[in-house]
Amino acid sequence: MSEGTAPVPTPASAGSTPESGSAVVQAPPGDPWARELYFDPDVEKHPALRELRRQFGDAIVDVVRFRDETTIHVRREVLRDVCAFLRDHPQLSFNHLTDVTAVDMLRLRTEPRFDVVVLLYSINNRVRLRLKAGCNDGEPVPSLVPLWNGANWLERECYDMFGIIFEGHPNLRRILLPDDWDEGFPLRKDYPLRGWREYPTYNTERTVGRTRTRWTGRGV
Repeated sequence: MSEGTAPVPTPASAGSTPESGSAVVQAPPGDPWARELYFDPDVEKHPALRELRRQFGDAIVDVVRFRDETTIHVRREVLRDVCAFLRDHPQLSFNHLTDVTAVDMLRLRTEPRFDVVVLLYSINNRVRLRLKAGCNDGEPVPSLVPLWNGANWLERECYDMFGIIFEGHPNLRRILLPDDWDEGFPLRKDYPLRGWREYPTYNTERTVGRTRTRWTGRGV
């Protein structure tokens, strides 16, 4: 600096103190509803899981994260309450029911035998969430029809294929099979491939040879 030239003052940094002269920059607190938290490697940071633990506590049985998809297992008795909470929460807003289905866990675990699977989507946040509620044969699961009318036929299909009872459903009857179908529930894993009845087989004396096709080689 040449003689007679005044030094140029530097602006003080945020958080600096005149006594120390050192700058201490404090980062603003993060947004607890940020979309990135839905995919954070630490699944406990998931906003929906955080709020469900706060609201329902022990009703949350397990949490699984696989390929950025989060599955929350809940007790069957609170399934409707959990869905209503997620739908009406102003920040979470899981307001779209994508699907209701079921899985037969026979030979994969002791109990409960079935998992009722609910797929939700938040239109505002553009994220998906999977809920599972376990139940044994004959144990009722709360119907979601009071929350979403679209659950009506979805739950009827679960009843038709798995025999799962949805408590509070306005018209729980078969939807794919005839009303008088008495051969059980076809998507159960112990269901025979050709059903429980014996049917006659016709034209067993006449066989037609299979021919190799030109394009795919089928028939060999």
